[in-house]
Amino acid sequence: MSLYRAFRKALEEGAPIQDENWSHIRPLLKLRHFKKGEYIIREGQVEDYLSAVASGCVRHFIVKGDHQVSFEFAFENELSNSYASFLSRQPSRIFIEAMEDVCLVSLHHNSLQELYKDSAVGERIGRLTTENYYIWREQRELMLLTLSPEELYLDLLSNYPVYINRIPQKYLASYLQVKPESLSRIKRRIYTNRNRT
Repeated sequence: MSLYRAFRKALEEGAPIQDENWSHIRPLLKLRHFKKGEYIIREGQVEDYLSAVASGCVRHFIVKGDHQVSFEFAFENELSNSYASFLSRQPSRIFIEAMEDVCLVSLHHNSLQELYKDSAVGERIGRLTTENYYIWREQRELMLLTLSPEELYLDLLSNYPVYINRIPQKYLASYLQVKPESLSRIKRRIYTNRNRT
């Protein structure tokens, strides 16, 4: 499958994109490659791209005092960018880092503006990305407000095992808002309980 299809698959989380519409988007996309540990965007830079992950995994985080606080990860066929910066053209307040060697399929902000002017396709991209982002954000906020760290870990284990398998523990602990040693205790407790049943 073409790497470029990652962008289409990410957008089609909302609804299918017709082939004739995709034919307007595809020529405007570019592949960008990052090595593990490279920054895709740093705090203070303006986000120029709407991207989907074609291969690899990225981490979104902020720096709070001496600590990095991870709040989002994106894997294959998922969108990833500093969305507020992309829309507002203001400096990003977040960092995005390649956690593995990463290939992104990216649409430049200027190209999206051209799509807005030339066809309904651009409007559709803007609407779908906004809808997907806010759905994700509300779900994430509700989970953080209503579930304990152990319940959050169990949810990842059941529904998003890729988080458990591919995210280093220190970043996963930050995402769950606990210290790494607390996450170790949670994991031990869960696996001990499972072995008893």
